[in-house]
Amino acid sequence: MLWKSLIALCVIGVALGEQTPVFLWGANSPTKPSLRTVPQAEFGEQLAALLKDHMVVAFEENGLSNKDFLCSNGEAQSCYAQLQSVSPKTYYTSVENPSEALRAAAEKREHNSIDANGQLVHPVKCEVGTAHFVSFEDVSETRAATLQSHDSAIAAISKQLVGCKVAYLYLAAPATAPTVQRRVRRWTAAETSGYRFYSGNQFAISFTDVKYINEGATTTTTPLKVSGITVNNVTANIKFSVALHTDAGKDITFDVSYSSVDGYYTVSNAAYGGETFRTPGVNAPTTFSYACGNATWYTPAKENKANALAWSSLQLQAPFSQTAKDNFAFDDSWDCVGFVTPGILMGLFVIVILLVIVFLGLCWMMDIKTMDRFDDPKGKTITINASAE
Repeated sequence: MLWKSLIALCVIGVALGEQTPVFLWGANSPTKPSLRTVPQAEFGEQLAALLKDHMVVAFEENGLSNKDFLCSNGEAQSCYAQLQSVSPKTYYTSVENPSEALRAAAEKREHNSIDANGQLVHPVKCEVGTAHFVSFEDVSETRAATLQSHDSAIAAISKQLVGCKVAYLYLAAPATAPTVQRRVRRWTAAETSGYRFYSGNQFAISFTDVKYINEGATTTTTPLKVSGITVNNVTANIKFSVALHTDAGKDITFDVSYSSVDGYYTVSNAAYGGETFRTPGVNAPTTFSYACGNATWYTPAKENKANALAWSSLQLQAPFSQTAKDNFAFDDSWDCVGFVTPGILMGLFVIVILLVIVFLGLCWMMDIKTMDRFDDPKGKTITINASAE
């Protein structure tokens, strides 16, 4: 029974793993049989060896498949005219979870994206041992045109890193990765209500209202009217402080800092009226805006009481990019609601029950055995004498 269980678990594990093609160039790498799937651990060891003396830049293409490499445009030319000319290069038809293998192999990871003009949102610093994950924007055009534009963008970025010792990867974006989307849109009448403040191309914040909740002898709620914003640079391109001026004569202040390790900006050190407030989870990638329908920042609790700043329809963004436009529109929102919601937990619970039922059913079916003895139709009929006692 034990070996049957192990076989079933292996089948389930193989089904859950992502197997995608990988195109590697800029460094010598061992070839693999085309009909064999390269395991994640084996590919991770190969990348770890590359990271010892290379920087790795991984271009993550949404929905990449082997069929895409046969793509051609209307003029019967390959969609990857630029990638065809690179050398040295290696193509793997099937690799198990290549993005996860790179994340595990690299001690330092940075995230970046390519804008509509084919340029990196953040400049790349040449540093051996660093893995850069670069995503593309989704555009409303044909698949062939999208791949061709991405091919040109990859070639342009590669020319910018000529002086660096870089190994490039072109692979499929993980199915769980968020899709980077940009769109040009106008503000509607409903969106212009409340407050919206900008500081050039550095910072933008929008909210319907903000209230100060004081839990003293009696709980009081004071709506705050914000009249303006001031942004002071603490450290260029890494951190700055924001002050929202209120009619109460006190400023709501907080710091916004950027982490080059994971590509996120974070709000911290919030204060109002001499009190400090905690801002847990107020962070997002620089290509997203942080959004929260009802956000509450609390002071440290004293005697089971804590004051708070309650925000309604809060949205903010710090691009940390010199290419961002002044008074930019918010990018797609990175919502404050946790990923694991009650609905997701209920769905996972039902899936686990179904998997257990299927697993037990397979085990029982594999344990079915035929009878080892049968009645002989040509032999003497079996007679059983029954007598009453």
